[in-house]
Amino acid sequence: MHYFKTGDLIAKRHPKEPSYLQIGIVIDDTCEDFSVKWTWYDKLFFMEKEEEIFKELNKAMLLSIKRVNRSANNQNLVMLNPIYFDEKEVQKRYRTPKKDCS
Repeated sequence: MHYFKTGDLIAKRHPKEPSYLQIGIVIDDTCEDFSVKWTWYDKLFFMEKEEEIFKELNKAMLLSIKRVNRSANNQNLVMLNPIYFDEKEVQKRYRTPKKDCS
């Protein structure tokens, strides 16, 4: 898994299809975990088409801030756009954890 940093645009990938279920921005990161503010979700997948009540539930639950533990198996999270654009900086910062997080 990538070492997600504050400012990265990430997505939660569908487990069986080539699509995304949610897209969000990492708003905080520590050695142990990071926080994601989800900004978009797949309305068809999350049953928004079924009834009006699902719209409000989806907005409250799916567009919330979620804390993700780095040690958990988060294979369904992918980087869409890193905060850093320099390729050397991307390789250095995203492939290995911070030095003080050992």
